[in-house]
Amino acid sequence: MAQIRLDRSALHHNFRLIHQRSQGRFAAVLKDNAYGHGLTLIAQELARLGVERAVVRNRHEALQIASLFPWILVLADHPRADGFHYAINELATLRHAPRRSRVQLKIDTGMHRNGLIPEELEQAFKLVKERGLLLTGVFTHFRSADELGSDLFWQRERWRQVKERLFKLIARYHLPPPTFHSANSAALFRAGIDPGELARVGIALYGYIEYPPSLPAPALKPVLSLWARRIATRHLDPGSRIGYGGVFEAQEAMVVSTYDVGYADGLFRSMRQCAAGAILGRMSMDSLVLAGRALEVPIITDAKRIAHDLGTISYEVLVKLAPTLPRSFSQTPSI
Repeated sequence: MAQIRLDRSALHHNFRLIHQRSQGRFAAVLKDNAYGHGLTLIAQELARLGVERAVVRNRHEALQIASLFPWILVLADHPRADGFHYAINELATLRHAPRRSRVQLKIDTGMHRNGLIPEELEQAFKLVKERGLLLTGVFTHFRSADELGSDLFWQRERWRQVKERLFKLIARYHLPPPTFHSANSAALFRAGIDPGELARVGIALYGYIEYPPSLPAPALKPVLSLWARRIATRHLDPGSRIGYGGVFEAQEAMVVSTYDVGYADGLFRSMRQCAAGAILGRMSMDSLVLAGRALEVPIITDAKRIAHDLGTISYEVLVKLAPTLPRSFSQTPSI
């Protein structure tokens, strides 16, 4: 059966680099099934390493790891007074949040996707006070930290200006100091973090940074690999065609095998290469064909290489992997 193997030593290696760069001040982003790696498996391992803060997509994910982390930020769900921290992207959400909900204000400093605009901060603080909410954090997100240019530094300066206003509002409304965080993986390794802030680290934990070649990247190691097992082997004569539409034609006698993974498992039908070599013909829903007769073959060992061939990014390759694929760690702890 096709399976995902997680390299524990690679995860520990990435953790050490992140811990050193952030001086231990980071939250692990585990949203979307830990970027396809398996939410509970990765969460358990990071908790064992001493990580205390996690970021997830919704309350369903938060509940699965609630016993592992004392601090969990939910990015996209309705606030509840349940001990989790909830991201607030618009004033209307504050107006309907239950009393004693833990809320973290997301501020739009230039990405223009989610978050309150700086001009709404006064009203946001009034609502927090009036409704008896617990303001536990304020954060923003950088739009171009992984791209060459000055956008990151322009947006960091805008964030610092917004923070000056925030400090005044916190004092005026007599609120406890919240946690501030802004740097994602790319920003952390490119520019570090401001004093007193946390970083939110996702893709770097799993072994990737989407920098252009001109930017120096940390020596991260991919954690995930996808392996498939042989279904059947056959000998083909010259001229034989493989798969739907017969788009691959054997130029000579050859041995080929079918393997038990396909686009229903989250691969891309347009893939022509995998870690084991050329995919022969069109990928099927549940299988693909490769030259040879190996019992087991690697399909993905480096998501960035697959992504480059497909014109996308490693994130998309990883998160598309079906949650039904079995996942397990393949190595003993390195610490």
